Amino acid sequence: MPTTEDLADDLASAVRGADVFAVYQPQVSLETGSIVAAEALCRWRHPRLGDIDPVTMIDVAERSGVIHALGRRMLDECLDTLAGWHETGRDWAVAVNISPVQFEDESFAHHVAAEFTRRAFPPGSLVLELTQDLHSAEERVVLPQLRMLHGIGVEISLAGYGAGSSLDRLGAVPLTEVKLPGDVVRAAEGPALAVLGEAVETAHEQGLRVVAEGIETLTHLDIAVQLGCDRAQGFLIREPHSEIVFP
Repeated sequence: MPTTEDLADDLASAVRGADVFAVYQPQVSLETGSIVAAEALCRWRHPRLGDIDPVTMIDVAERSGVIHALGRRMLDECLDTLAGWHETGRDWAVAVNISPVQFEDESFAHHVAAEFTRRAFPPGSLVLELTQDLHSAEERVVLPQLRMLHGIGVEISLAGYGAGSSLDRLGAVPLTEVKLPGDVVRAAEGPALAVLGEAVETAHEQGLRVVAEGIETLTHLDIAVQLGCDRAQGFLIREPHSEIVFP
């Protein structure tokens, strides 16, 4: 079994080639049923070990510092894909997962801003999805950068809402969207459904869009509708793929 150091070296090399790539999972509007966005998910196909678990990949990337090169590579690839969608009349948004660690290098936020502006994307076309809550120490570094990006039309999303994330504590973060984890949505019944519904209502009161993740069955989709979610994504709608081939 390779060590973390071995994987870090392999990942650093893979970032420059085709073994690291994005797949996209559509999000649909629960009001219209149409695709409105897609989340980009990073994948690593190791030449000897096969597909590396994404959680392992991100852990290795953050621990080794490769997250900075990986994050920039993914962002640029996703913006290229977004441009292709818009050129063919598909005015979708792309959501890119971001680790707070990436903002330790302030050039990352400036790179996002420069590319978003240079390509003249409409506001809301790019969503940066924070994969975890910000710690107090991180807020001092990250919040000014998030506010700058939000100011030019980049939307900020928070994953894991309803599973411990509190909007009261996150009031300073310029959020546009929160995402309900699939396991939370799928387990919502009885009192749990009512509690989660209140969380959705609270998000809406603060002007936030709510996305239900992990929708795998029609029952799960019905739960998302009952909760009042705005969007849904999951295997029922489409598995992640390198291309979204239907309108």
